[in-house]
Amino acid sequence: MEEKNPRKEPSSSFRGLYRNVKISVQTLDKIIIIGITAIVLLVLYGVAHNGYTVTFDSRGGTDVPSQPAMYADYVVEPEPPTREGYVFTGWYADENCNYLWDMEEGQISQSMTLYAGWEKIE
Repeated sequence: MEEKNPRKEPSSSFRGLYRNVKISVQTLDKIIIIGITAIVLLVLYGVAHNGYTVTFDSRGGTDVPSQPAMYADYVVEPEPPTREGYVFTGWYADENCNYLWDMEEGQISQSMTLYAGWEKIE
């Protein structure tokens, strides 16, 4: 009667997916587990951080609600705010109103705040 050796490696015909790979089965198993773990973590991160928020600071004008957005979306231009004694000049990417936000071309790459520009009526 022939004894079975538990340490004996299976022949290459029983290695299935691994038969053409020159790496141990244990190493490939670890690579697969790490890959699956990375995919699960990325999915969980994507669910937890499901987009960006565009906030509108009307700087003394009427309130403008924030908008949810995804990467590379465009801002949907909201109803312009009003402010007594001022004319609304547009939405700007900075508080000093130096950089007018282009609603047609400006794509969202992160959560952001747009600032209302105002010109005093004389």
